[in-house]
Amino acid sequence: MELRDRGFGDLKGEKLFLTAYESFYLLEKQKVHIFDKKTDNRLELRDLVRRFSIGKPEIWIKYLVYRDLRDRGYLVRESTRAFDFDIYGKGPLRRLISIVYEGGEASLKKLGKLLRYSEAEKKELILAVVDRRTDIVYYTLSSLKV
Repeated sequence: MELRDRGFGDLKGEKLFLTAYESFYLLEKQKVHIFDKKTDNRLELRDLVRRFSIGKPEIWIKYLVYRDLRDRGYLVRESTRAFDFDIYGKGPLRRLISIVYEGGEASLKKLGKLLRYSEAEKKELILAVVDRRTDIVYYTLSSLKV
């Protein structure tokens, strides 16, 4: 219940289900231990990331943004829409995070669509830009109405 109270996972019955990013974060912070169900061997972070990254090469970059946001005190949830994350905390305003990384695709058409959606939902759109050294810079996007 301590993990749930701190904003991790979804409680279903008496079980707490964690996302891949939550699992990575809690394992890295040494708040949980994860074991292979078949061999009963304890998994390290690199083993877990390797298993989850099959078919999802961007998972590590997304995790870096997730970790940075959690370390800054935000509650972070995977978005069910075209965004990467929804974040809560530090005031009543909810924010939507879209990740752009060096070598990745970010068209103006896509950004315009994300901005229109976030404005319709009355949420702030934040771009998390990750460079090749994994430095993260956040930009707020908004439209100018004259």
